[in-house]
Amino acid sequence: MDRRRLPQSPQRGAPAVTDDRGATSLALALLEGSTFANAMRRSGKPSRVRLPDDPDARSALVAVHLHGAPAMLTFHADGQEPWTEHVDAVALAAFCPAADGQCRWVGIDLDGADHGERGLLDPVHATRTIAERAADAGLTSGLLVARSRRGRGRHVFLILPEPVALADSVIGVAALVAAAFKVAASDVTEYAAQHAFRCANGAIARPGDAGAVELLPHSTMRPPHGWALALPGAGAFAAHGGGVIVDPFSDQPIHLDCVPGCDRMAWSRFVAEALQKLSLANSTRLPVRPVHSCHARTPGYSLDHVDPRTLAFLKGHVAQGARNAAAFAAAANLLGCRIDQREAERLILTGAERCGLSEKEALACFRSAVKTVQGSLRP
Repeated sequence: MDRRRLPQSPQRGAPAVTDDRGATSLALALLEGSTFANAMRRSGKPSRVRLPDDPDARSALVAVHLHGAPAMLTFHADGQEPWTEHVDAVALAAFCPAADGQCRWVGIDLDGADHGERGLLDPVHATRTIAERAADAGLTSGLLVARSRRGRGRHVFLILPEPVALADSVIGVAALVAAAFKVAASDVTEYAAQHAFRCANGAIARPGDAGAVELLPHSTMRPPHGWALALPGAGAFAAHGGGVIVDPFSDQPIHLDCVPGCDRMAWSRFVAEALQKLSLANSTRLPVRPVHSCHARTPGYSLDHVDPRTLAFLKGHVAQGARNAAAFAAAANLLGCRIDQREAERLILTGAERCGLSEKEALACFRSAVKTVQGSLRP
């Protein structure tokens, strides 16, 4: 998704619940590729509504969401016939991944103490920690933070540069939160600061905990319609200060002058490095051998446990512009899964040929992966 210019807001710092074209474009970007969204029923429980295929009709539904206006909605639930129900205020939530299985964004749902004793004491502190890690990775251009519907929690969106595979999204959001947790722990030991992810009951939340730090997507085992996170700007939440878009560092309300979007190379590099660390964590010490040009097959190995992204590279399913990063990550993954070094090299060269990456570039990526893996495992 390319960054699209939006109309400049007339007053920076005003509440972000508006009906201007900017808020509509942002909501439509988060719904891109989706067939369904969740909507709150009068009972307070969410159910699916089918999004209009017509762009004007979809924009009109989003406008009702931004106004928090009443409407008659047709709900869908598994095993039931669709039914129509009047709601006092439309409030939509977007699904990740979209209907095509691709992710346009990833999300982190930081619940506050109003959700119970497992909620975070300070979601703002947790948000800031995540934002700092995103800044380190060059991903801040894709960050979007909004208050939850009650106003206490925070919804963190990272809007991706283009639709990406579910497996990459899982790795990316997990790596970002894991880095934030690592810094939060070091703040406690080095500066006696409160842990950014401390819960109301005094325990430290774990990445992925529902009711505290929920990750979207949760895993590569996708439910039928994905996982849902409330769209920013819902007029239905305005009475409690919810839905307002805020600066990820200062937590002050802001207006956006463009749809956020991560830098493409920064995102590819971040996922590749995360996959490399995952491979290293799951590997044992590898034998140190020179890289050979011999491509003889080594029998007795299996690719059953390698990452889906590695398999995609080996089949040549990598877009131009991401091939070098994919070759490096695939090589690190194969070596981490204890595939023989010569066979791993042969596989990488085969995948490179299929996706149009030159042998010279592929060998450079492979040698770099070998050096990195062996260097990291050396005592």
